[in-house]
Amino acid sequence: MNLFKNQITIAAIASTMMLAACGDDSSSSSAGDNGSSSGDKYLLSFMMDASQFVGTASLSDNQAKVVEDFIEAPNAGGVAYFNGSVYVLATDDAMNSTLSRYELDKDGNMPAKASATAKFQGTRAIMMKFVDENKMYVEQSMGDAITALDPTTLKTTATIDLSEYIDEESGALTSVPGSAVIRDGKMFLTLSQFVDFNNFIAGPRASVVIIDVKTDKVEKAIFSDKVAAVGGMDDMNNTMSFVDEKDDIYFYSNASYCYVEGYKEGWIRIKKGKTDFDKDWVFRMHDAEYDGKKTNENNLMVGGTYMGNGKFMGFFGSFADPSNFNNYEWQFVVVDVYKKTVEKVDLSPTIPWFAPSIHLDADGKSVLLGHADKKGGAIYRYDIASGKVSKEMDVTTGTAYYIVPMAD
Repeated sequence: MNLFKNQITIAAIASTMMLAACGDDSSSSSAGDNGSSSGDKYLLSFMMDASQFVGTASLSDNQAKVVEDFIEAPNAGGVAYFNGSVYVLATDDAMNSTLSRYELDKDGNMPAKASATAKFQGTRAIMMKFVDENKMYVEQSMGDAITALDPTTLKTTATIDLSEYIDEESGALTSVPGSAVIRDGKMFLTLSQFVDFNNFIAGPRASVVIIDVKTDKVEKAIFSDKVAAVGGMDDMNNTMSFVDEKDDIYFYSNASYCYVEGYKEGWIRIKKGKTDFDKDWVFRMHDAEYDGKKTNENNLMVGGTYMGNGKFMGFFGSFADPSNFNNYEWQFVVVDVYKKTVEKVDLSPTIPWFAPSIHLDADGKSVLLGHADKKGGAIYRYDIASGKVSKEMDVTTGTAYYIVPMAD
């Protein structure tokens, strides 16, 4: 791609400048110690300036070489694999979004042209949720709506209006659909309920609507004052809320990174078979021991993945310093919602925009994540059983953005 190659030099300079400012060295183990998936292809995306470059490759490939053949999309948006196709949902500065489906060939290669596309005008659609081979949802974060589509043709089959569920009682201006899970044929969809557009401040209480995925009808809306708004409109992997092995649903609130006095962060849940929040349970991460201290003031960045047995891999840090978004101060952590603990992963601090890179691998035994420090950028594998980290791929062009297993 000529456009990509013209940006290589600029990106290399920018990447070098970023990495020179990094924090401590990683003490992780060498490549291959924890079950490298060499030879298996993954859906990968690498961010460079305002773009991301998307394609399929093995983690044993030369990243700088394979990325030259990737397609370009805006970096604000999600990338997913489902049923033999790659889906790219990205939005531009005017909040106009395009959903594109790329059907992979028998070797898992991604074509240059999409098999189908769908447009969403002015609603900043960047999140997808797949139900089955006949239905998927696109969430229009600034449109008070979610749209049901056929995953193959991308033709709209229904639009669910959420304007009725704006939490005006709490001062919300728009509903802002975000993280979602499906259990028992119902989608539990978080609403961020923005009260301040300029500063992206979500609502002061948790808000979830429950939708029947067969009828596309909202059955009820539920609220909790235990925490501020749960989920996130930029949870582009749609993994910030999860269903555990007990069929309990967990939701996290970062309380708009605690910029607003009185907002409460933490995890809340809906128990198996229930459609209301558990009034007797909350896990405030600020009360957990962390980094040698009895409490902390950090929050999870939107993004992460559930690993099983109550454990969630996330990205932990603070925006008390507004410049922190570009500082190497954020840490990969394992959160245990059962034991109410937070533990560091053995990688040096890095930049918070790596949160979308966190993905559970197809076998459920390890987590893939993007990282950069003064040694350079890389994709790492976290082995769940041992807690060890190993390098899978050096990233020398751009930064690792999405690392998606291609398995149904």
